[in-house]
Amino acid sequence: MKGFIFLILACPAIAIAANQQDLEKLKKIDEPQVLQMDLSNTDLRAYLFAPGKIDLQKANLSHSNLSGVELSKMNLGGADLSYADLSNARLNQVNLADSNLDHANLTGAQMQQTDLSRANLNFANLSQTNLQQAILTKANLNCANLNQADLSKADFAEANISGATFVNTLTSNMIGYETIIETRVKCSE
Repeated sequence: MKGFIFLILACPAIAIAANQQDLEKLKKIDEPQVLQMDLSNTDLRAYLFAPGKIDLQKANLSHSNLSGVELSKMNLGGADLSYADLSNARLNQVNLADSNLDHANLTGAQMQQTDLSRANLNFANLSQTNLQQAILTKANLNCANLNQADLSKADFAEANISGATFVNTLTSNMIGYETIIETRVKCSE
């Protein structure tokens, strides 16, 4: 016992302190991080997406297969879905504002009440897509295929539809038709 007490008294106390820079770094860990999920080139057909469980805002989903996937009420604002296969996907009431859907395949997709404001839909295939009451304000639809789509009550205010095709498309009660931008463009690539 005396040896133990002697050891305690003989050894000087060591104090360890963190410097201020290290403490600042630790504080930043608790701050919310803006992460952009990268799911590009991924087959996501078997994944069950649940609103509020996964944040796909600004996610990279380019070249991904989301065919037939249920994505209703998800936040995909600012996401990159270029060249993605979203055929027959359910995208009702989805936020796709500012998203990139360049060359995306949306054939037969359900997109009722979906926000596509300022979205890039250049060369997108929207044939047979249900876009009832969708918001396409200032969307870019250059050379998009909207054949046999349902655009009933959709808002196309200031949308660019240059070169887009509308064969057998339902356009009843469209909003913003008088402000649509259309110029002659060459759509072959």
